[in-house]
Amino acid sequence: MNVGIFVSALGGASVEFFETAAIAYAIGRSGYRREATLGTVTGLALVGIAAAVLGTELQLIPLRFLQIGIGLVLLWFGWGWVKKSVLRQAKGKRAGWVTDPLGSEGITLEMQRRGFSRLNFIVMVKSAALEGLEVAIIVTTLGLASRAWNEAVWGAALALALTVAVVAVLHGHLLKVPEVLIKLSAGVLLMAFGTFWLGEGLGLPWPFGDVSLLGLIILYGLLCGLAIWWLRAKQMAH
Repeated sequence: MNVGIFVSALGGASVEFFETAAIAYAIGRSGYRREATLGTVTGLALVGIAAAVLGTELQLIPLRFLQIGIGLVLLWFGWGWVKKSVLRQAKGKRAGWVTDPLGSEGITLEMQRRGFSRLNFIVMVKSAALEGLEVAIIVTTLGLASRAWNEAVWGAALALALTVAVVAVLHGHLLKVPEVLIKLSAGVLLMAFGTFWLGEGLGLPWPFGDVSLLGLIILYGLLCGLAIWWLRAKQMAH
């Protein structure tokens, strides 16, 4: 079993699924539970079907070109997550999708008292599909580069199951979920895999083979810790 791929898929997918859950929870709390539930299921299902079809076609591309493209995609995703998380951790702030999930996404609901709101349903479908698309990109890139499809898919599936369980059990305490640390850890893993596969695709020899991946994870983790420490020290100095 490729533990690294499984954990990376689990962490990356968890971030996106929690964002989807936060939006759905906010819409449900606004009085539109059916719209939130059906919209989430529909949006994720559409993305899942599209990813299943496209994922098999992408396997026809030569591995070296896949590794270069996948490395760049994961670096882009990972860097974005790491940058935001480091800044939030240093400032002690929560992610916008936790404190104000609708406002942070620029979502405005249609307010009506009776009946099924098609507009709010479409809003939820779009939100779930966008977050699901990011999960699909992460899972597909991890699976294509490593050929560890089972680990990538099961990691994402477990992330979905855990998200549903957390929302069902702790729906009144979602603000206690350490979303910044989850996103930071996932970002570090994606950056490490992205760097490793980009090097593989470019033909760069890693001195210790696959073990170099662990070194990259530790390196990026230490750099993030130093960045947080430096930003906090800078704030205290001012």
